[in-house]
Amino acid sequence: MSLYRKLSRNPKQFLTVTGMNLHQFQELLPQFDQAFDCQERKRKSVVVKTKAKRQRRLGGGSQFAHELSDQLLMLLIYYRLYLTQEFLTLLFKHQHKSSISRNITRMRNLFETVLPTHAQALEKVLSLAKKEEARRQKRIGSLEQFKEAYPELTFIIDGVEQEKRQPQNKEKRKSDYSKKKSRHTRKQIVISTPSGIIVSQSKSVGGRAHDFKAFKEDQRGQDVCQQFGTHQVSLYGDSGFQGIESLNLPLEARLIQRARRAHPLKRDQKLLNRMRSSTRIRVEHTLSRRKKYAIAAHVYRNADEDYDSAMNVVSGLVNLRAFDRIFQRTGLAI
Repeated sequence: MSLYRKLSRNPKQFLTVTGMNLHQFQELLPQFDQAFDCQERKRKSVVVKTKAKRQRRLGGGSQFAHELSDQLLMLLIYYRLYLTQEFLTLLFKHQHKSSISRNITRMRNLFETVLPTHAQALEKVLSLAKKEEARRQKRIGSLEQFKEAYPELTFIIDGVEQEKRQPQNKEKRKSDYSKKKSRHTRKQIVISTPSGIIVSQSKSVGGRAHDFKAFKEDQRGQDVCQQFGTHQVSLYGDSGFQGIESLNLPLEARLIQRARRAHPLKRDQKLLNRMRSSTRIRVEHTLSRRKKYAIAAHVYRNADEDYDSAMNVVSGLVNLRAFDRIFQRTGLAI
């Protein structure tokens, strides 16, 4: 009996070892099947090793040892528990860990296509915002009245670091060392909604980089903010993003104010910080859900070049569960 058939008999256990609800997995399985078929046709259109034009029609040759559902489980279990690939060879009855590694790479591309990763989530959030503005404008009469009568879109920004193995290269040891964590780390700048939907993840950099510098040098994050366009957007963040106003982004930055030498915070500033912190803290909840997947929480063992793709899949898994919570609470299917 395949591992998927065993786990499907116990939905609670399925969620524990994969980080995905069983009903979500079953609903997405046809989309995975379709995307996998397209991916395999593209891969087999040329000879895999030499990349020469294929001479024979598709369909011949040996087939995969496992069904697609088990191949998908392989990546989910790996990301959720971060087991060694040697252990996965025993769990899935493979002879060599190289086949496990190839399958994880192949399935990672598949998950990025199907799951609501941060880029897809941003499109959904902005699309819903435009529909809501259009609906409410009919009742109010003008966009100015809408902005006065209804609250703006709210996003929260924060940096997240993950410990990694010490690099052998001397320059990377210096650039990846975080004095804040006192260890070598990879850093990403994450933008999310208060409801826990990740809408942006920057390109990862070494832990030495400051949060604001990492955001300023990452064009993708600024491009995301530019997409806010005419929406009335507030961006909450900690004091590490002081100076974000100088980037002239179409948003209002509401940052935690920081006391300086001989300039302590006044009473009203402390009160404002407390109010802003009650909103900003929700990004920590989102990051904690991201760290439910051990590949985003434990010491990162893989290559730095694969880090962004791995975290894209993790963001898709986090968003999938966030959409499910919103549906359970409001009945709104995003």
